[in-house]
Amino acid sequence: MVWNRLKYLWPARRRREEREMREELESLTAMAGSRELGNLTLAMEDVRAIWGWTWLESILADIRYALRTLRRQPAFVAVAVLSLTLAIGANSAIFSFADALLLRPLPVKDPAAVFDVTSTTPDDPFEGMSFPDYRDLSDKSRSFSGLAAYRLTSLAVSANPAAPAQIRFANLVSANFFPVAGVTASTGRTFLPDESAQPVAIVSHDFWRQNYAGNHSAIGSSLRLNGIVFTIVGVAPASFTGLDRFALPSIFVPLGMAQRLDGEMADPLEDRGRHDLVVKGRLSPGASRKSAQAETAIIGAALEHEYVKTNRNRHMAVRTELQRRIQQSPQLLALVKMLMGLVALILIIACSNVANLLLARGRTRSREIAIRLSIGAGRSRVVRQLMTEGLILAMAGATAGLFVAYGGILLLNMQSVPSDPPFVLGVQLDWRVVQFSLLAALGSCIFFGLAPAWQTARTDFVRALKTGVDGASGTRRTFGRDVLVAGQIALATVVLIAAAMFLASFRNILAEPAEFRTDHLIGMDTAPAALHYSPEQTQAFYRRLVNRVRTMAGVAGVAMTEALPLSPSQTGVTVVPEGYQFPKGREKTIAFGAAVDAAYFRTMNVEIQRGRAFTDDDRAGSRRVAIVNQQFAKTYWPNQDAIGKRIGVDGMDGPAEVVGVAKTGHYLSVNEKAATFVYLPYEQNPRSRMTLIVQSAGDPGALATPLREAVRSIDGNVPVFNLRTVATLYESRVTDTWLNYFQMVGTMGFIGLALATTGLYGLVAYTVSRRVKEFGIRVAIGATRRDVVWLVERRGLMLAGVGLAFGGALTAVTAPMLSAGFPGLGASSPAMYALVALALLTVSAVASYVPARRAAGLDPLRALREE
Repeated sequence: MVWNRLKYLWPARRRREEREMREELESLTAMAGSRELGNLTLAMEDVRAIWGWTWLESILADIRYALRTLRRQPAFVAVAVLSLTLAIGANSAIFSFADALLLRPLPVKDPAAVFDVTSTTPDDPFEGMSFPDYRDLSDKSRSFSGLAAYRLTSLAVSANPAAPAQIRFANLVSANFFPVAGVTASTGRTFLPDESAQPVAIVSHDFWRQNYAGNHSAIGSSLRLNGIVFTIVGVAPASFTGLDRFALPSIFVPLGMAQRLDGEMADPLEDRGRHDLVVKGRLSPGASRKSAQAETAIIGAALEHEYVKTNRNRHMAVRTELQRRIQQSPQLLALVKMLMGLVALILIIACSNVANLLLARGRTRSREIAIRLSIGAGRSRVVRQLMTEGLILAMAGATAGLFVAYGGILLLNMQSVPSDPPFVLGVQLDWRVVQFSLLAALGSCIFFGLAPAWQTARTDFVRALKTGVDGASGTRRTFGRDVLVAGQIALATVVLIAAAMFLASFRNILAEPAEFRTDHLIGMDTAPAALHYSPEQTQAFYRRLVNRVRTMAGVAGVAMTEALPLSPSQTGVTVVPEGYQFPKGREKTIAFGAAVDAAYFRTMNVEIQRGRAFTDDDRAGSRRVAIVNQQFAKTYWPNQDAIGKRIGVDGMDGPAEVVGVAKTGHYLSVNEKAATFVYLPYEQNPRSRMTLIVQSAGDPGALATPLREAVRSIDGNVPVFNLRTVATLYESRVTDTWLNYFQMVGTMGFIGLALATTGLYGLVAYTVSRRVKEFGIRVAIGATRRDVVWLVERRGLMLAGVGLAFGGALTAVTAPMLSAGFPGLGASSPAMYALVALALLTVSAVASYVPARRAAGLDPLRALREE
C-alpha cells in the first residue's frame, strides 16, 4: 500500500494516470448525454483521493468544486445565504445581549479560576462580607492564592479644581485587588502593600483619556475625591472595566480610605457587623472549587461560633460568577432564556428552509451524483462533498450575519438607564460573539445539510443515468419537504404569538395611567455628605434647600425622597414585622424602602388606602411611625388590620408603628412582581443623600438651571446630579423598556414569518414544476384556470393549516411558560390566536397564489411536449 502511494507521487506516472481517468470520465459523460455534466471534470478529485492524495488536498478539492457548483446557481445561493444571514445575525445579536447581561466572564486573567466568596444569611442572600471576616478568611484559607475585597460606591470627583465635582462610580479595593485580578497598570503602577490606607488612586483608562487626554504626566498629579486630595499612581488598562457588570468605576482607591471618604466617626473596617464587601478569590494551583468550598465553610462555621452576635446564621460559600449573577438577578435569567429560546426557533426555521432548498436541489443533481458514484466515489464521499457545500453556505451566512448582528447591537446599546453616573449595558461585537456565530453556522450546517446530503447520496445511479431522476414517487418525493414547511409554520406561530403577547402588554402599559404623578415634576439629587457634612449639617442643608426652592418662581410644591419610583437607586430595609412567624433559620426580611418627608405622598400623588400619610409632627423625638404598602400588609398580616401594628427596622432605636397603608406600585421596574415596601419619615430617619422633587406650575424642565443655582447659593461644592423630569424617567424605564422588548421579539416574529413564507412558496413552486404534465392534461380535458389555481392554493393552505394546528398546540405549552418566566408579560388569548392564524393563512395564500397563477397559465400542448 505504501509503495503504491509512493509510486503515485512520481510525476510522469501521475500525469499519465490522470489523463487515462479523464478520458474515462469524458466517455461516461458522453454516454450519459447530459450537457450539464460538462463541468464534472472536477470529479477527478474523487479518484485522486482514492489513489492517495492527502486529506488536505482532498478537502481543498471539495471546496473548489463546491464553489464552482454554487456559482452556477446564484438564486439558490442568494435565498439560502439570506435565510441563514437573518437567523444567525439575530442569534448573534441576542447572544451579545445575553452575554452583556449574564454570560460575559470577568475582565481578569484566567477568569475561570476566580470565584465569588459569599457570607450571607437566610434573611439576606444579597449581603456581602465584613472586613474583619475577610481578613480572617484571608489569613486562614489555603485553597486560594489570593482573596481580594472591594466595595462599589460613588464619589464626588474633581480632576480640575476650578470645575464643580462630578459623581463617579469608584471601587474601594484591598491592596491586593489588582494582583488577584491579574491586572497590571497600563501606565504607572498598582497599589503597594503598604498603601492600604494612603490617599493614592488608580484611574480607569476612559477617565484618563477624558480628563488628561491620555497624557503620561497624569501620573503623580492630584485629584479631589469627596474633598480629599489623592495622588494618581497608575492607569488601569482599557480592557479592565471593573468587576461589576453595569457600573464602570472611574476611580480605584485603597479600602483603608473608606472612613475618611465616608466621613464616618467609626472605622468601617473594624465593624464585623457591616457586611458590604464583595470578595473574589483566585484558586491556588491544584485546588478545586469543591475543596475551597469545604475549607471556606469550616472557616465560616468557626467565625459563627466565635462571633455569635454578628455572625449568627452566617454561612460562607464559594460560587461561580454566573451563579452570583443569576442569584442576584433571576429576572435577567428569565429574560435571557426567553429571548434565546425564541431566536433559536428562528434558526430552526431558517435551517428547515435551507434543507428544503437542498432537497429540491438534490433532485436536480441526480444525474451528476449518479456519474460520481459510477466512477468510484463512495456514498460517504458524496455526502462529504455535499456537506462541504452546505458548510460554505453556512459560513457565508455567518459572515453576513455578523453585519446584521452589529446593526442589532447598535440598537441594543441605545437602551439606557437614566442615572448619574450612567449604568452601561455594554453590548458589543467581540470575539465571543464571532465564536458563537461560527458555532451557530456549524450547527446549522449539520442540521440542514446532513439529511439532504444523505438522501441525495442514496440516488439510484442506474435509473438516474437513464432518466435523470432517482425514481422516488410523487408522495414520497415531497413528504419530507411537507413536514419541514409545516414545522416552519408551527414554529413561526410560536414566535408570532410571543410577539403578540409583548404587543398586548405594551399597549396595556400605554393605556394604563402611571401609579404616581409624572407631569410637572422634576427631580434632583444632591450629596452634601460627599463634602464630609455631619448628619446635623446635612439635615440643615436640606432644610435650607427646601425653603429656598419653595420661594422660587414657578414652583408649586417641594418634597423629598430617598429614591424616586422606578429609579435604579432603590434601597432596601431590613424589617421584623410584629407577630409574623418566620420559617426556621430566619429572623427578619428585606423590603424596598425609602425615607420621605411629609409632602411626598401629596406631591407624588401616591394613594394612601388606609390610615394617614406622614405629617410635620412625625419628627425626631416623637413616636416612631411607618407606612407600608398593600403587599406588605397582605404578606405579613393577611387577616389582620395593619394599622397599629409595629415593625422593627435595622438602624432604628425601637419599633415603628404602622400609621398608613399605601397602594402597591412598581418600584424598580414595571414588570416586577408585587413587592413589599416601607416608607419611613425623613425627620426620624435622616439620610446622607436625598432626592428633591419639585412640582412646577409650568414646564418642569425650565427649573433645571434655577435648581442648580439654588444649591450653589448654599454651597457651590455640593455635587448636583440626576437632574431630570419625572416624566423622562418614567418614559425611559417604562415606555422605552417595553418598546425595546417588543421591537426585539417583533423583529423575530417578522423574520420567522418571512422565512416560513419563503419555505412555503419554494415548496409550492417546486411542486408546480414537477406537475407540469398533470396540469397540462387537466387543462386539456376542460379544467378552468380557477380550478388549477384552487388545486395549488389548496395544497399551500393545507400545509399552513397543519402547521397552525401544531403551532397552536406548541404555543399552548410555551405561552404560559413565557408569562410565568417573564413577570409583567400578559397571557395569550383566543383572540390573539385567531389574529395570528388569520395573518399566517393570508400570507400563505399569497405565497401559494404566485406559483398557482403560473400553473394556471400553462399552455397544455407545450407542457405535454416539454414533459
